[in-house]
Amino acid sequence: MTFLSGSTLTRGSERDGGGPTAEGTVVRSASPEESSPRQLERLIFLSHPYAWELQFARNPHGADDYRWGNFGAADLVAMERSVSSRWPRAVGKLGPNDALIVNYFGGRPPDAELEKGPIAPLVRVAREHLGDRYLLLFGTQSNNEGGREIQRRFREKGYTYDPATVSTESWGQSTEGCVANFAAHFAEGMGLAKGFPMRYELTFPDAPFAMTGKFLERVALGDSDVSLYLSESKEGRPFAIFFPGVLRDGESNRYVEFAIDPSHVEFTNKKGEPVTVPREEGHFRVPLHVDGYGAPVYIWAKAIQTPALKAAIAAARVSERRR
Repeated sequence: MTFLSGSTLTRGSERDGGGPTAEGTVVRSASPEESSPRQLERLIFLSHPYAWELQFARNPHGADDYRWGNFGAADLVAMERSVSSRWPRAVGKLGPNDALIVNYFGGRPPDAELEKGPIAPLVRVAREHLGDRYLLLFGTQSNNEGGREIQRRFREKGYTYDPATVSTESWGQSTEGCVANFAAHFAEGMGLAKGFPMRYELTFPDAPFAMTGKFLERVALGDSDVSLYLSESKEGRPFAIFFPGVLRDGESNRYVEFAIDPSHVEFTNKKGEPVTVPREEGHFRVPLHVDGYGAPVYIWAKAIQTPALKAAIAAARVSERRR
């Protein structure tokens, strides 16, 4: 995993995100005025920003005939921009005790991609507004060690946080994949029991029906790390999905279970294709999958409205985690 931070210039160049060298960070952290760790109160995790736009910018010829659902490359980029345009503004509003972790889409790119590509406005705002409270990660893997490395990097820079009280949230894309997957694995390594709950309006989904749908609300399931995200399709039909906030390496056996009349729900994958969910003793058992660890499951209402769907599935029980 390659890291850049946004504090000062690295070896005379600001083009790489403006971070200090590891040596410089350690020396500065040991100075008298910074001998006590500075407490972070809020951690933002932004995964794979501008993924569609970067994909087509890197391979413009591949964009000509690309289709996802009923959308072409231009449609996907336009819809993505309706979300990605909010990220720099949101970063500019972060407070003096907030930190941003950006999980870049792919390995270390050419300097020109950081300076002039889609991410350039975000990098500029993060560097100027947050300084050394900004990390830019390249070539990451969705595992718990990535979270431990992030924690070490903040400590080297003289920052700490209380896992029990720090506020957290995740942005980026895709909602069902790299946001949920990377955030949950990194959260385990960082000791964050509730993970990075999604700020859904700052995420961009893979599901075509979710791209054009309307997000309604997030519901936390009791004291667990699991959240329910409720939306409506452009036709006004309610749908929902559960995401875990924390995942251990290789963990794919968690689920939620709830009771609801089978005639009132159906289940699909992110392409809208039907999937079968087991039902035992009157309870559906929906796997807590994220892309990369099984197929995420969407829950659709049939002949009921959003309040009835919410009442039934927000009462879901989360399976106990296996040791």
